[in-house]
Amino acid sequence: MSKQEVRNPYVVGGWVSGPNFYGHLELRRNLLKGVNDYLWVIGTRRVGKTSLLRQLAIEAGSEYAPVYWDLQGCSSEADLNAELYYAVEDERERFADLDVAVETLKGADTRELLREICRAAEAHNVRVLLLVDEPEALIPIAEQDAPAVQRLRAALQRPSNLRVVLSSTKSMARMNDVCRDWLTSSFLHGFAPYYLDGLNPAESAALIRQSQSEKPVDAADEVVAAIQEYTSNHPYLLQWLCYRLYQDDHSLRMPTENDLAPDSMLEALFEHTYAHLSPTEQKILLHLLEADIGDAAGLAKALETVESEVHRYLYALNRLGYTRQADDGRQVLIGNRFFEQWLHSHADELAQAEAEVSDDSAREVATLSRAEEERYWTQQLQNYRTNLARLETEASTYGVYPPAHLQHEIEFHKDKIRELEQRLDALHE
Repeated sequence: MSKQEVRNPYVVGGWVSGPNFYGHLELRRNLLKGVNDYLWVIGTRRVGKTSLLRQLAIEAGSEYAPVYWDLQGCSSEADLNAELYYAVEDERERFADLDVAVETLKGADTRELLREICRAAEAHNVRVLLLVDEPEALIPIAEQDAPAVQRLRAALQRPSNLRVVLSSTKSMARMNDVCRDWLTSSFLHGFAPYYLDGLNPAESAALIRQSQSEKPVDAADEVVAAIQEYTSNHPYLLQWLCYRLYQDDHSLRMPTENDLAPDSMLEALFEHTYAHLSPTEQKILLHLLEADIGDAAGLAKALETVESEVHRYLYALNRLGYTRQADDGRQVLIGNRFFEQWLHSHADELAQAEAEVSDDSAREVATLSRAEEERYWTQQLQNYRTNLARLETEASTYGVYPPAHLQHEIEFHKDKIRELEQRLDALHE
């Protein structure tokens, strides 16, 4: 076996795209094809936010001219202008096809630049897909120069052929606090929030086995199940643990408790992850840690609040992977074994930690996201019900014995309807 063939295929730390990107198909489809043009993807550190944006740029197709705009390191309006120009310059070949001479835009501010590329794209019946990474950089800019961020918001709202996808941690919710005294709308007003959570079991199994690569990794079913149990299908933890478990024969060994020991990267990850919570969310985690297990009623009593408020917090915590539901669907657990172990080892200092996000902002984002998710799944449910009615009408024309493929389609739609009804029921708890 050659040296190339035994190279460890798992990527820890960098962004991935193409065949190295796994999962979130429904989210990707909605971000590109959904009814909203202003979208905010919220995820924890290392969950794959940058990778998602990079993958969207690949999948955008001829309908879009994608622009990946990284705001990391921006501290002024001038920085924003420069970075947007560099982002457009990176796509100069695509914009040349739209008759845009990118070099003529150097020195233009964000409003001028967006106006010019959107006008040029519109003339070719193309939309601009603005993929904004690390938008948290806008918060200190807004604190020091509110008009600059207000101008940016206005520039994003003007073009009719512009779709904007923000990708950030939950700390971006602080922008709502910064904007409360504005006479104009908050920067995030109108952005539909979506959570970037863990992979589903099939997606995580595909990542573990590297099923999209030319040479998939050999991983026994019990090994896959153990990895999923340890990581709760968090993409970064999956990559991190599989990297450790990889063997020279292109297989994965069974994980052990010793493999749970975090390195400095995981320590930093969990520290940032915890800091992005609101005060009440932090209290929920610490209560679960002390009690090992709990439910909404017990949490409401411990926090001296009503159960409906706890459900609102738990919705966001579950969607972001901070917590998870036990198999009985009622009990609440810490999100994964790695995070739980880190919380235990730092419990005393975490009880004194300051929160970056206010409870008001946390509740506001959770409410908006829950409403958006309900709207989306309700529309999907209606689509499946409409299609099922059409299929059953078609099947009735065959009498007692409709074709097998038609029967399979009908059963598939019934299964999807049950699944969507369960999703909606869970949102209403």
